Amino acid sequence: MPGSSTSGRVMNARFDAKQAQLASKSADVQQRIIDAALELLKQDGLANISLRKLAGMVDMQAPALYWYFKSKEDLVDYMAEEILRKEFHDLQPRQAEESWQDWLTGVMIRLRKAMLAYPDGARTVAGAHLYPAVTLAQLSEITLQSLENAGVDLEIARNIMMTTTNYTFGFVIEEQAAPTATSEEIAEFLEPYPTMVRALAHIDFSRDTADESFRTGLGYIISGSTSK
Repeated sequence: MPGSSTSGRVMNARFDAKQAQLASKSADVQQRIIDAALELLKQDGLANISLRKLAGMVDMQAPALYWYFKSKEDLVDYMAEEILRKEFHDLQPRQAEESWQDWLTGVMIRLRKAMLAYPDGARTVAGAHLYPAVTLAQLSEITLQSLENAGVDLEIARNIMMTTTNYTFGFVIEEQAAPTATSEEIAEFLEPYPTMVRALAHIDFSRDTADESFRTGLGYIISGSTSK
């Protein structure tokens, strides 16, 4: 019957609209939880994020959080995605006039910057799954494309991408976990290790040399990857 068909279409349209409204509301709540979790990450670090604290920040009961995230590990994956998306939402492939070495160096500097924006940011991102941390997958895809388009063999490009990424993860994990110590304490500790003393003699521990150290190590990896 024509009337029944029209009525059915109206009911379906109303149902679809209601589903879209609920999905939008759910997405808003989910984003609010992620934002609160990142704020908690800044305050307490990854190990001290608890669903009880988080629920209090978003005015919810802790069990209700499982409606939006099936586990704390799931929530951390979404946190990692948000950390990366903030820095790489505008990432572009290498331009023809830019060397892949310079382009890749810039990308890794940005990856370090993204993780340093939060205490334990490196641990959060390094342990993330490719879904929902899709920006990490997009970063990998664009990197492989950029290197291959510059004439780098795809297998070599994959190894370069993985090595530079793992180096950046590891560097920032150590950077964020390193205990603070005075120059006097460091000197006392190193007394039995004269070779280390000579190797570190040029470092001024009164100022931050992490940027320089990171760039130097990254440069060794990238330049070494093209040596015969």
